[in-house]
Amino acid sequence: METTKERAARCDRATHARRSSSLPAYGSRTASITRRRRRAKRKALRAATLAAAVLLLGGISVAIFTTPTGSKQETNILPPTTTVGTYIPDTTAPATETVEPTEPAVRYPLTDAERDIVERVVMAEAGGESFEGQMLVAQCILNAAEKRGVDPSEAVVLYSYTKSRPDPTQRVKDAVAAVFDRGETVVDEPILYFYNPALVTSDFHESQIFVIEEGGHRFFTERSTR
Repeated sequence: METTKERAARCDRATHARRSSSLPAYGSRTASITRRRRRAKRKALRAATLAAAVLLLGGISVAIFTTPTGSKQETNILPPTTTVGTYIPDTTAPATETVEPTEPAVRYPLTDAERDIVERVVMAEAGGESFEGQMLVAQCILNAAEKRGVDPSEAVVLYSYTKSRPDPTQRVKDAVAAVFDRGETVVDEPILYFYNPALVTSDFHESQIFVIEEGGHRFFTERSTR
């Protein structure tokens, strides 16, 4: 008869045999599949760990660079339409605009005959005086012609200029051109009269408004014009 010890030993051997038969043999197809599954699980675990680390770092960055609502910390935020880039200066030379010189407007267009008379009268009245003195006489003739509405050849008659008509110098011609052609004047007042007190006396001239004295001549504007 089988003793209790022998029965227990036989049961232990049977149990060990069943356990050994339930495990797949090393190198079998089942063992290979099991190993691949384990490696896949380890890869999935590492990927999940890496993703968690990335999310954690992203959360830390957001926490560092984001200013909480209500905080007084200033942030340098560009408006949506602003583009930050490198400034490249424009080295293209600007186009130069050519400005054509314009001729000055003629104050009074003289005919050749009128110019000849005016130049000769200025030569007779102020040929030996300064350029300004010659311009003043020419201005007197111009102002008288404009006031009376007559041409200069008539004005020298109406205002009793000398009847002498010597040949003008170039400087006298330039003085007449400055006044009649370019509209230049020595004084702003419309002078109408002048005389030389060293040669004559004139209560009429002195009754007018004195403006300037040049080269021995005294020049006046009409009193009624003020």
